[in-house]
Amino acid sequence: MTIIRILPEILSNKIAAGEVVQRPSFVVKELVENSLDAGATSINIEIEKGGKSLIRISDNGCGLCRDDALLSIERYATSKIFTAEDLFSISTMGFRGEALPSIASISKFTFVTKNKESDVGTKIDIAGGKLLNVSDIGAPVGTMVEVKNLFFNTPARKKFLKSDNTESSHIADVISGIALGYPGIGFRLYLNRKPVKNFPTGQDFIQRSLSVLGKDVSGNLYPIEFENPTLSVSGTCSNPAVTRSYSNRIYLFVNHRLVYDRGLVAAVIRGYQGRIMKGRFPMGAVCVNLSFDSVDVNVHPSKREIKFLNPQPVYQSVSTAVSNALFLAQKNETSYTGKTRVTSFQRSYDLPPKDPGDQPYIHKKRGSSLAYMPYDHMSDMAETQKVEQAQLEWPKMSSLDIPKNTYSLTGLTILGQVMGTYIIAQKNNSLMLVDQHAAHERVVYEALKKRHTTFSIQSQALLVPETLDLNHKEADLLNSILEDLSGLGIKIEPFGGTTFVLKSIPQLIEKKQIKPLVLEIIESFLETCDPSSKDKWMEDCLISMACHTAIRANKALKPREMEQLLEDLEKCKNPFHCPHGRPTIVCLDAGQLEKLFKRVV
Repeated sequence: MTIIRILPEILSNKIAAGEVVQRPSFVVKELVENSLDAGATSINIEIEKGGKSLIRISDNGCGLCRDDALLSIERYATSKIFTAEDLFSISTMGFRGEALPSIASISKFTFVTKNKESDVGTKIDIAGGKLLNVSDIGAPVGTMVEVKNLFFNTPARKKFLKSDNTESSHIADVISGIALGYPGIGFRLYLNRKPVKNFPTGQDFIQRSLSVLGKDVSGNLYPIEFENPTLSVSGTCSNPAVTRSYSNRIYLFVNHRLVYDRGLVAAVIRGYQGRIMKGRFPMGAVCVNLSFDSVDVNVHPSKREIKFLNPQPVYQSVSTAVSNALFLAQKNETSYTGKTRVTSFQRSYDLPPKDPGDQPYIHKKRGSSLAYMPYDHMSDMAETQKVEQAQLEWPKMSSLDIPKNTYSLTGLTILGQVMGTYIIAQKNNSLMLVDQHAAHERVVYEALKKRHTTFSIQSQALLVPETLDLNHKEADLLNSILEDLSGLGIKIEPFGGTTFVLKSIPQLIEKKQIKPLVLEIIESFLETCDPSSKDKWMEDCLISMACHTAIRANKALKPREMEQLLEDLEKCKNPFHCPHGRPTIVCLDAGQLEKLFKRVV
């Protein structure tokens, strides 16, 4: 008896659908790409309950006649390729002929279409892959696809879907990405019958970039223009001063197709080499256009992953294009908002210029304790940290053979400060170098953690509230953590759509630091998106707050300020490392110095 069987067509369609359609956003992507291939200039997307209940896509594209409409719901029926060679020169978004039959096999599916040659439109109803009805209908030229009860007949797939808000966020991200690749085409997105995104027809690339990336980059977008005999690179990139903690705001397009390619991401970041810190990522959109036979888009069901025939020249061209754009923008001191040039507010130097808004590390005394920046925010930290002095073992340096001795920070003689960053001190026969930012970060972190544990982080109201313009995913996440942020002294209220108002901030944080801090906190939680890891996320929030509050490198300190910092560092439970794990102090004893100067062998 044979054990190998040919699967029924309905079952094979469901399996194929599992590859093509993993969540509602995949349905939206496939249908919108069909609209683009049909030459649509205006596309409406209507979503209910995260796409689980309803997805409706309507466009003003060329539409189909009845015969083509019936063929389009058959597997591997397409108008976009005809021979095997066509797979190596694909110029359209879709080409396999899998999307419509796959979607129709796992939903209640309605398809209405009409071309300009037809007197009436065609309506097709399908449920779970079974054709229910074909009829004439009055309709405008174009196509409307309605998908209801997605995964109704595949419960195993349905149970893995996330909340309505999460699925809606994925859909909003897909629409934003596709809209960025087609700036001249209009897109409207409705969630539960409310308009949430409107990208007007006829925008140029700069305008569309600002619409997608948000107001944070207004005035800080530079145009990219690069061309060689084999390809061209265009798009926008952000001022090096405007960065994020993650790379999810770098949009990549190859021949107008939204893609994800690690090599392209790395190439964009390489273009910023020497301009942004490690671990920070720019924002922008980079479009690579090259011959269709130089790239393979048929390597993954989602068509997001691609392969270049010769990847290295492409990556090098992208890096060069970004680097040139930054160089020219900084040279000309221009940045773009829409179609208007304005003077840029920052140039790139080997050393960052001194920020005139920085406050001195110490302003004045109150009783016997000194205050950190600013005084009103930090005046009682030294008094609240009464930690018994302890003899602590100094960490062993990896590059030098330092003996395992026990050190105390008491009795240090401060010799001075070098590079505006390191405090030099001496104790007995040992020389100590203290990283002032790392040391202050440790002090502030332990004070913050103590106050958070006792629910005593105090906030101050802003005279002029700050607005935060986020994308849909960030807005949904922020709504879910507003109460947690309030416990950190950060009070934020919704202001409609994806805009929020920052009402209060912790007393110890300056206003100019809070917006980058909030964005970093949101991005950190976006990376985890796991409720079970909230304790770790809260710890990361405290670390970020300490980092944004601590004094910076290249900041001159007075002798008494350095002395106060070391006194407070000694009171910490772990004075030898900042919250990120970097050392706060490096120690060289007499023996080490003699080895460095070859006095002993």
